[in-house]
Amino acid sequence: MKRWRRWLKRGAIGAVAAPVALSLVGMTYQALATQADRRNFPPPGKLVDAGGHRLHIQCAGAGRPTVVLETGALAMSALWGGVQPRVAVHTRVCSYDRAGLGWSEPGPEPRDALHIASELRTLLRNAGETPAYVLVGHSFGGLLVRVYTDQYPEDVVGLLLLDSSHPDQVTRFEKVRGKPSFLEAHLSPDLPVLARLGALRFGLRFTDVGRRFDGLGPRRAAEFKAFFADSSHQSAGEAEMEVWEETAAQARATRVLGELPLVVISAGETNPLSPERRVRFELQEELASLSSRGSHRILAGTTHGSLATNQAHAARVAEAIRELVEVTRTQGETR
Repeated sequence: MKRWRRWLKRGAIGAVAAPVALSLVGMTYQALATQADRRNFPPPGKLVDAGGHRLHIQCAGAGRPTVVLETGALAMSALWGGVQPRVAVHTRVCSYDRAGLGWSEPGPEPRDALHIASELRTLLRNAGETPAYVLVGHSFGGLLVRVYTDQYPEDVVGLLLLDSSHPDQVTRFEKVRGKPSFLEAHLSPDLPVLARLGALRFGLRFTDVGRRFDGLGPRRAAEFKAFFADSSHQSAGEAEMEVWEETAAQARATRVLGELPLVVISAGETNPLSPERRVRFELQEELASLSSRGSHRILAGTTHGSLATNQAHAARVAEAIRELVEVTRTQGETR
């Protein structure tokens, strides 16, 4: 009996000690790798004051209007690596990192669309980038550029929503699915914890998940993987998601766009007749109807993520941006 008690005691200690030891190893791995990333990946652009904290912005090209690229949730400027150089051939184009993401410093909360739009305007002004702007918003970024346009309509001469989020998508999708997706319900809040333990970095390096970003090219892919695995980056992204309802409400409250040139691009994913896909199509059509000059295009063979991470798909996105820029020029809207 005493022998069994000893084995049980050892087993209980091991059950507690093993996870603790593994966590310590993961946290050490994460800390050392993060330090190395900061040395190996300095900001390619510049850090500019956006109201008490500095945001990273990188601009290229010349001409008017200036295209401003807004990323989706948990993303960063490196994801525009396939789009920005192509747009820069035709006009001025800027990508940036929202507060706490990528190379940018953390900013004050709440991280809702109104605060983000205000910071972006300050950033552009302080960086010497003056209107007129064509705003491009991918995914969650689509909500943000809508709010920016509503707050500062005098700045914006064109809008491109790239497989954009819709303020009513959560409730509309839940009606089809019957419940929130696993990602919406569980995974996103856990990402900062996984990052601190090194698990996220390990997954990006040694699984197929990380290889999805290799189409960005070696440097951009490495930058994105490094910062996506950073717990501070994940915490900043989570702060934005915590006020999703506020941001959605702010986007929902925006005015119609009148005659503003608007292009809505949807990913042409498979199984277009599925209930969920039909809802997605309806939401994108609703976005296009915000302007009397709105159009909706579906890029066949693309996915939500590949619009940025696949070079061929990024080239098609860049061409759509170029066409929108030419519309604003032809109609004398670049001021």
